Amino acid sequence: MLLLNISPIYLRCGALIPNSEMLEKELDYYKERFRYIKPEMNITYKSRKLILFQINYFRIKEFTQTPDYEFLEKFEVIKNLPLDEKEFKQLKRNLSNHKDSVTILSEPRNKSKIASCYYCGNITGTKEYLIFKLFQRKCIRYGFPTELSIKGIDYINSHFSNSFFSLPKLNKRKYSLKKDLYPYILTTGDEGNSVFRVDSSDSFKKIGHSTIGPATIWSLFYLACNNEDYEDPKFALKEAAKGNNNNIDLSVGDIYGGDYSGVGLSSHKIASNFSKISDRNLLENKDIGKALALFYGATYSKISAMFASKEKINKMIISGDTFDSDELMQIIQSSLGEFSSNTIKAVFCEYANFFEIIGMLVELDNDKYL
Repeated sequence: MLLLNISPIYLRCGALIPNSEMLEKELDYYKERFRYIKPEMNITYKSRKLILFQINYFRIKEFTQTPDYEFLEKFEVIKNLPLDEKEFKQLKRNLSNHKDSVTILSEPRNKSKIASCYYCGNITGTKEYLIFKLFQRKCIRYGFPTELSIKGIDYINSHFSNSFFSLPKLNKRKYSLKKDLYPYILTTGDEGNSVFRVDSSDSFKKIGHSTIGPATIWSLFYLACNNEDYEDPKFALKEAAKGNNNNIDLSVGDIYGGDYSGVGLSSHKIASNFSKISDRNLLENKDIGKALALFYGATYSKISAMFASKEKINKMIISGDTFDSDELMQIIQSSLGEFSSNTIKAVFCEYANFFEIIGMLVELDNDKYL
């Protein structure tokens, strides 16, 4: 069984495979070579193994050359139906332009004979075609991402110890929530950033939203840096961690010549984002990336903290795209503390990118589909 969460940048996948001695041996053999599969995050669910992996839509071609692809092909998760060069270029163009093309969609004549997979998220013809070429499966919508995320968080909290963490000084501090999980604030981000109050696995309400989300920061990286490497947000954020935003962002020190002690503002605090750019040619991509990461982290945190403060809840679980970047998570954690006077705690989870997949598994089991 194949489960998919279709986000703007990544195709997140869970393959439910019958557990066996052969599977364990293959996982052990490949685990040091995996680039997409997360061997440390595999879940055994009722004698089956849930293999978790995610693929950047713009890196499909690279994915097909990896041990991950070889492993998944062995267990028939992936069927070998490769994209030709013309198809790949057309699909990549459509994804970049956020539009579809019906000219390359060749719907199978007898869909009833094609295996299916379950998905949540927003699908397009272009992405559906990519999924068909990779997995040879038709897509069936199942559930809504937020509800599935909440079910996934509940399952992880109930079945695993030390599954949550914070990032003081980029050193992960793992801990358990167990009976202290509810209530909490959930921020979910794929296209925009939505904020929810969650009182139980079956009781939640939306309390806020921002149009600035992970897809925003990725698009700005891609546009501002004008480099194909920046199609990969993980690469962009690694580069950003090496950058310097001093020639881009206007600081308090730039305005006052030092700290503004009267209101407690240090000289290095950003007073205005992107207010010092005079010549784009003098800036390195990593510096632009650093400024974008700080802008996104502060905006995301300020909006989330504002809605959470109204609910008087001090625990916020961060879901959606942090692009597996400890640096971005640290920015969010630090900004959230600053905007809430350290009353709201950011809670991260190793499984955050797969909350929906795990929730889908739980719900499929409840509905007797497994």
